[in-house]
Amino acid sequence: MYIVVSYLVYLAVSLGVTVWVARTLHSNGRVFLLDAFQGNGELADSVNHLLVVGFYLINVGYVTLALRTDTILSNARGSIELVCDKIGVVLLVLGLMHFFNLYVFNRLRKRGRERTDRARFAPEPGWAPQGAPLGKVLD
Repeated sequence: MYIVVSYLVYLAVSLGVTVWVARTLHSNGRVFLLDAFQGNGELADSVNHLLVVGFYLINVGYVTLALRTDTILSNARGSIELVCDKIGVVLLVLGLMHFFNLYVFNRLRKRGRERTDRARFAPEPGWAPQGAPLGKVLD
């Protein structure tokens, strides 16, 4: 009986924390993505949604794979220790996924800013200093 209760507690806590982290990433990640995609809200929302779907797939997949145990539980203490061990690992995986998502958001944001900076500071086509032929400027 202890094992069934342990499984139910583990699933409830793990899936609850997964949903909470995914919602937090979704709502706060939008700001980074809007900046990365120069205010293109439609693209930012689409990428944000895809990242959250991937986050759910990886974490729910891990939670279900980690559910199984060979431990025989004969008391409440063993049950609590098993649940804590499993939830601790899930929290570490969620933390790693969170930092991975932050890394991805930051890379996208930097890439978007670099494109904007290049476009802003690029000379106009055909530009040359007064009176200088274009070929002489480039030599």
